[in-house]
Amino acid sequence: MLRMISLAILVGCVSVLTGAAGGDDKERIAHDEQILKTANLKSDAESLVSFFKRRTLPVGHQHKVKELIRQLGSQSYREREQAAAELLTFGPGVAELLRAATTDENLEIARRAEKCLQRITEGDHAREVPAAAARLLAARKPVTAIATLLDFLPFADNDAVADEVRSALAALALPEGKPDKLLQAALSDKTPLRRAAAAEALIRAQAKELLPDIRKLLRDPDPGVQLRVAMTLAHAKERETVPVLIDLLPRLPLVDAWQAEDILFRIGESHQPPSVSLGKDEASRKKCRDAWAAWWKENQQKVDLAKLRETPRLLGYTLVVLLDQGTVMELNAKKEPRWHIDNLSFPLDVQYLPGDHVLVTEYHASRVSERDLKGKIVWQKRVVGPLVGQRLANGNTFIATDSVLMEVDAKGNEVSTATIPGERIMKAMKLPNGEIACLTTEAKMVRMDATGKILFSFQVPLTTKLFGGRVHMLSNGHVLVPHNGENKVVEYGGNGKPVWEVACDQPVAATRLPNGNVLVTSMLPNQGAIEYNRAGNAVWQYRSNTRVTRALRR
Repeated sequence: MLRMISLAILVGCVSVLTGAAGGDDKERIAHDEQILKTANLKSDAESLVSFFKRRTLPVGHQHKVKELIRQLGSQSYREREQAAAELLTFGPGVAELLRAATTDENLEIARRAEKCLQRITEGDHAREVPAAAARLLAARKPVTAIATLLDFLPFADNDAVADEVRSALAALALPEGKPDKLLQAALSDKTPLRRAAAAEALIRAQAKELLPDIRKLLRDPDPGVQLRVAMTLAHAKERETVPVLIDLLPRLPLVDAWQAEDILFRIGESHQPPSVSLGKDEASRKKCRDAWAAWWKENQQKVDLAKLRETPRLLGYTLVVLLDQGTVMELNAKKEPRWHIDNLSFPLDVQYLPGDHVLVTEYHASRVSERDLKGKIVWQKRVVGPLVGQRLANGNTFIATDSVLMEVDAKGNEVSTATIPGERIMKAMKLPNGEIACLTTEAKMVRMDATGKILFSFQVPLTTKLFGGRVHMLSNGHVLVPHNGENKVVEYGGNGKPVWEVACDQPVAATRLPNGNVLVTSMLPNQGAIEYNRAGNAVWQYRSNTRVTRALRR
């Protein structure tokens, strides 16, 4: 199945790098050159091509590598050791095959594959290096760039790197204004990954004369090809792709189905989209598909696909929590307080509501309350030890404690409850489709349906465990996890693999903004709240004389 699609890359996907570099592009190129220089790599065109070829496993060697992996389970100790040593000589190009072998039924193969993978990863460059190299290759435009990137794509051992490769292909897709012949031929390549990558690059480059051929891939035998082509065409405002995305919901692996569902929620945001969990079995998947099909039949004339290409406008107001002072306040663009509510009892979560109201979760007061901007309580629900309070689109309120996840109606009556047996909850949030995301004390990210049935989970290497507030999971399955003890925030894909990270001191909470930046709060008063761009540079900061533990932008 094809790699997951990063919406940060697809937003504005029909716009690609063309022509002479503008000011921003020159700054980006200089930044990428510095990344390679720090990694002791050259950034001229020939060196960039060589860099990717070293990370690409030639077709003729793939059978040999698979045989070596099989020999990791040999009865002979000498054969096992020799196979492991030889695998290491291939470098990062064998990472994906080794990763697949870590789940082999033969435990010896799985164990040794994991060990080989670890050694290759430890000696490899940081993930921003191949991403920077892909962007520079698109800027340098050597004649072999497209062939090099198409060959490398299956070995891009990270979703973010793979997305940068696809963006580079899009930037190279129209030499002298005409579709590249290699990309055009790749539309019928025997490898699904190459078909999909070629189609995406040509769509994003607006190769309109090839759209009839590209649309044929909406009926490709591989559902993963259909998904990527449909999503890219949806960003290009092709309405016929929406039924394809809906039809794919029961036919894709769960982490890929989330990608299709996320697009549907985004285009349906203003038209009451169905809140139906994808679930985990065939029946629930088909129920979800049927709900979306009925919704599309009723709303297809109202939906504007241009929304997929728009970055939602923000007012520039930042809602912050000063935990130790018991204060919630909102800052204007000049970082001046617009309003504040004081005398709160250990506020762990906050949400701005329509009508100039605020939802506040007070741990020590054992309540989640809706207040006006003067602090007057207009609604409340008493709950022992609340960690999260989230007002939902249906008017209900989702509340999490360390032991229970509940949804209550406007009268405070419980509509649903769920627990995670044997584990305590640290952070949580409810997703648009009714599913729940949790970070547990066992350092596990869990995605479940409203009844508590676990749909997907993965382990997170945390050393410090912080309770309270939401864990920011996007509906496409990506999640931001603050690693307080490791001084970084990591974005994990829906498959549990890191796709992006930023270094920051003792982070407490993190949210992804519509522009792709990340807003992070720190345990340290002198750090406060910091906004980082995708390159990891701080572009905004607010400090107080006390800890800023939550920050949200609207």
